[in-house]
Amino acid sequence: MVPGTIDGLHYEERGEGPPVLFLHGTGAHGVVWEWALPHLPARWRLIVYDRRGFGGSQGRLARGLREHVDDAARLLEALGAAPAAVVTQSGGAVVALELAVRRPDLVRALVVAEPAYAVVRHPSVSVARAVTAMLLRWLARRDAPAAAEGYYRWATRHTTGGNSYDGYPDEWRRVAREHARASLREVLQLVVPRPRAAAVRRISCPVTLLIGDVGEPVFRRTTRRTHRLIAGSRLVAVSETGHLIPTDQPRAFAAAVAKALDALDG
Repeated sequence: MVPGTIDGLHYEERGEGPPVLFLHGTGAHGVVWEWALPHLPARWRLIVYDRRGFGGSQGRLARGLREHVDDAARLLEALGAAPAAVVTQSGGAVVALELAVRRPDLVRALVVAEPAYAVVRHPSVSVARAVTAMLLRWLARRDAPAAAEGYYRWATRHTTGGNSYDGYPDEWRRVAREHARASLREVLQLVVPRPRAAAVRRISCPVTLLIGDVGEPVFRRTTRRTHRLIAGSRLVAVSETGHLIPTDQPRAFAAAVAKALDALDG
């Protein structure tokens, strides 16, 4: 991977061919794709970046998700990588959906793993407990890293037991603790269901949605809702995976991405 920085955004890219932008979720950073990338063919130009406030990217924290949309648009334009297929997950999917709504000229296709879209429309005891515990640790105890880690463990938990976060490399988890404030702010920003459903319905590029089977049920519900909103979207089930499909099942994730991208040239 060849690294670079544009407007404070750290990115890496490899390969030549049609561009593919990898846009990580809340709490993650570019390395979340590390296990899946080796399983993708070299015939695409793969661009991985850390969103503002996460990983190696600099600058003030985003005041709203639209700043992440603007960052992604500037990055694609600066790299001459538009229109690109955008591969994304969780909270990053909300950014990608908004990018496809506001700048359809930049987005050739979307491959979305369990979008954390309009979670507020799918209330549950599990969600309420997770957010309450997060706020207690963050605001009352002033312990942002502990608040973020508690949220990471909840979001990546498996209904069969355990969670993905505790199994990640120490370096991944260290960086995740360091950008805890960015993660916590984004969780609250995701409470507002944007983009609006009517705008999501207007997305016309090819959309593939990936759904796991043993993660937090709320994310399976948000995935199915997004699938219903976008006419013609494909819903692809990935077995034995929680919410973070790219790290739980990297080979299966890469295979689903490759199939979606191949269809663009078919």
